[in-house]
Amino acid sequence: MAPLALGEDKPAGGDAEGIAFFEKKIRPVLVEHCYECHSSRAKELEGGLSVESAAALRKGGDQGPAIVPGDLAQSLLIRAVRYEDGDLQMPPKAALPGEVIADFESWVKRGAPDPRVEKEEEGQKHRGELERAKSRRPFTRPADPKTPAVKLVD
Repeated sequence: MAPLALGEDKPAGGDAEGIAFFEKKIRPVLVEHCYECHSSRAKELEGGLSVESAAALRKGGDQGPAIVPGDLAQSLLIRAVRYEDGDLQMPPKAALPGEVIADFESWVKRGAPDPRVEKEEEGQKHRGELERAKSRRPFTRPADPKTPAVKLVD
C-alpha cells in the first residue's frame, strides 16, 4: 500500500475498502479480459488505451479518458462494458456478466480507487531513463568522420 502523504487521512489511490474491492473485483477482470489488447502484453495497444495503471485509465486512449472517477456517464469504460454503443463494446467477443458490470459501476461511483498509481509513475521514470540512455554514445550510431583536408608540402 502507498504511504500517506502529509495531511492525507487515507492511502493514495483510495481507501483500504476501495482498494480491496478493486483487487478482488476489478483487477482480475482487467487482467483476464483487457490486458491482451490494452497493456504492454499487446503487440499493438488497441485504441491507444492501456488499462495497466490508474493514470493510464484516467488518461485514456484515442477516444478520451476511460475512467472519470465518480462519473459513470463520462467513463468510456462503463459505456464499453455496458455495450451501449455499437462502436465501443468491450470485451469485443462477448459482454461481461451483469454483476461484473455492476461491480465496475460501483467502482467508478466510489472514485475508481486503484493502488497501481506508484507503479505507473515508476514505469514512466524508467521509460524516461531508457530514452535518455538511448541518446548516449553506446546506443547511437557512430557518425562518419569527415576526412580532413590535406595540403601537400614540397
